[in-house]
Amino acid sequence: MGLAVAACATLPVLVGPGLDTTRAVEVVDHLVPGLVVLAVSTAVLVATRSTPVAGVFVLGAAMVTVLAGLWMVATHIPLVAQAGRHEAPWGSTMFHSAAAVLVLAFGLAWAWASWAGAE
Repeated sequence: MGLAVAACATLPVLVGPGLDTTRAVEVVDHLVPGLVVLAVSTAVLVATRSTPVAGVFVLGAAMVTVLAGLWMVATHIPLVAQAGRHEAPWGSTMFHSAAAVLVLAFGLAWAWASWAGAE
């Protein structure tokens, strides 16, 4: 699931309706957090295949994902405000912001699910 969420996080950089913003902003707002989610999800997958891992490791990975989601949501709040003032198109705003909400929701769900297993 984390790999799919990571892919969704990076999609607005590659496809979909564009915004009047620089490529560097898109990279920082979507690509970097997406790669972070990809890295921690892959680390958990690799670690759990070979040996049982401590629940705190999985919880830590989930919390890193929450942090990436918080970053994405925080950087998209000004965009939603611009759309509210009719300074940015709503379609593009929702497409870009949905990825941020998805990453945060996945991170929170993962953290909640792994909380009981953390020792």
